[in-house]
Parts: sequence; structure tokens; C-alpha cells
Amino acid sequence: MALFFSKKKKEQQAELEAQRILLERIRSRKVRYVANRDENGETILCREAVINIIDEKEIAIYSENKEVVRIEITNARLGELMSLGGALISGVDIHGSYISVVAYYTSDIQRKM
Repeated sequence: MALFFSKKKKEQQAELEAQRILLERIRSRKVRYVANRDENGETILCREAVINIIDEKEIAIYSENKEVVRIEITNARLGELMSLGGALISGVDIHGSYISVVAYYTSDIQRKM
């Protein structure tokens, strides 16, 4: 039984480390556009935006000095697109609504893997 809990704990630690690495990759990242993803497809929320990490507690996306999305990191699920051309950010926003957005990166910033 202890082996089961040990394996689960290692998996959780690995997932947290992957999330931390992705947070660093998206910090201050410029994006071409941000799209809300739901069962009906994608709806563009804004163009020309920046992803910010605020006090290591929240992920916020700003466009034209307006906040588009803000999600607490503890409630967020992050993933990168298979093409590495963007990030999927989902979770409960600060207003209590579930949101899932895709932030498509600009190509002017090349980051090391």
C-alpha cells in the first residue's frame, strides 16, 4: 500500500515541476491572440497580448492595457500545444467562472527548450 502512495506522490511532484517549468516559459510571453475554447469551438478574445505572472499567485493576460483573463495559479491547469506555438490555460477565473483559453505565441521571441 505504501508503494501506491509513494508512486502517486512522485507523479504529483512531477506534474507540479512541469507546471512550474511551463509558468517560467510563458512569463512575459507575447501572444498573437487569445481564444476562448468551449464546446462550440474557439472565440477570439483579443489580439496582441502579454501573459504575466503576478506575485507567483496569478496568471493574467493583458491586451491594450486591459485585463482579459486572470486565473489563480493554484486553480490553473497549463499545457503547451503540441506545435509549441501556444499554451492552453484553464481553470476558475477570479470571478468564479471556469475558463479555458489558448494563447498563441508570436514568432518574434524564440525561447530555448
